[in-house]
Amino acid sequence: MKNERGITLIALVVTVGIMAILAGISLNMALLDNNSVIKEISNATEKQEKKIEEEEEKINSVISSYEDEWGLS
Repeated sequence: MKNERGITLIALVVTVGIMAILAGISLNMALLDNNSVIKEISNATEKQEKKIEEEEEKINSVISSYEDEWGLS
């Protein structure tokens, strides 16, 4: 019986160790790779900021055209 407990404990330790290694590799690939989550978020943020600037320019041009048309400048 003692030998069975020892083998079970060793198997548990080995399994946990392998799972920890795989988790580390997965997180490394997910966060630090070229197509990583962080890079995708950064790209999305840049695209959103660019679109906001474009919309602000459109709004300002419409406002200035109305000001010119109605002599509100």
